[in-house]
Amino acid sequence: GEAAVPVAKCDVREYNSNPKEQLPFKEYVEYWREYVGNGYRSSRGCLYLKDWHLSRAFPEQDVYTTPVYFSSDWLNEYWDAVAVDDFRFVYMGPKGSWTPFHADVFRSYSWSANICGRKKWLLYPAGQEEFLKDCHGNLPFDVTAPELRDKRIYPRFGQSQPPLEILQEAGEIVFIPSGWHHQVHNLEDTISINHNWVNGCNVAVMWCFLQDELAAVQREISQWKEPMDDWHLQCQLIMKSCTGIDYKEFYNFLKVIAENRISILEKGLDEESSSQNHSKAAISTLGMLHAVFDLKRTVKVLSSLSANEDFRKLDLTSLSPPPEVLLQHLESAIDTALL
Repeated sequence: GEAAVPVAKCDVREYNSNPKEQLPFKEYVEYWREYVGNGYRSSRGCLYLKDWHLSRAFPEQDVYTTPVYFSSDWLNEYWDAVAVDDFRFVYMGPKGSWTPFHADVFRSYSWSANICGRKKWLLYPAGQEEFLKDCHGNLPFDVTAPELRDKRIYPRFGQSQPPLEILQEAGEIVFIPSGWHHQVHNLEDTISINHNWVNGCNVAVMWCFLQDELAAVQREISQWKEPMDDWHLQCQLIMKSCTGIDYKEFYNFLKVIAENRISILEKGLDEESSSQNHSKAAISTLGMLHAVFDLKRTVKVLSSLSANEDFRKLDLTSLSPPPEVLLQHLESAIDTALL
């Protein structure tokens, strides 16, 4: 009850999101009860508990099990390994709470399981967001807002396809593909579990997203390229502050994923290590061929990263093993596994 939880103010706009505050969990539950009892009204507005890292906050509590369909989850596998963050969230909110228009972190997949309640999803396939930008190139805060039909503000809105609308009931899971922008409304009091995840099927999308993000940063500070000795490093720092990762950490991300799979291919997985490492247990459950598939996808992206000019301009001496050595190890492991 005393756990601090992030709570968004759904009635307030701060840039293109809702501002958040930290509240004790029991205080939020009390607010929620009062809000419902008062006919879904409160002087505090509509508050939405969202992006709560419940699993990370209470690792000893086995609250739920990830469905096997989503168990190849490189994001959480990596961030669990470095013990810094995770992308597993719990959402709880009253009828009328909502999440503004957005695409997910790193252009990852996401899945959302409704424990109770009902949600309405508005989804736009990747690329459709270009038609939803205003005359300044900004995406809308709310895709249901009437001003989107004003051609002076949103000149290309008329070219967009209608969103895919999903009504999600209790006990159902929604899968969001990479790069699909979406907006979500709670039609009833709702509790859900949400994960962002990347795996061998969309890691190339993540890599493309990072390249686009770096290019955007480079354009913004291009006038400082000549007078600034460490301009390339500064671009990486700015990108990391905006996206949460830079090129060197992306290399480490690929390395951790690859080494876990090499370990399983070379050593297998006994029951003791399975109980201690859920990520490796998940890989083993998916099978050795899946581990080989992951390695092949890792090799493809790692080869592109290693050849990337912006990556090669960084000080790579801290990377262990060096990229070329890791690539050789991966290719050797794949060849051995396929014998």
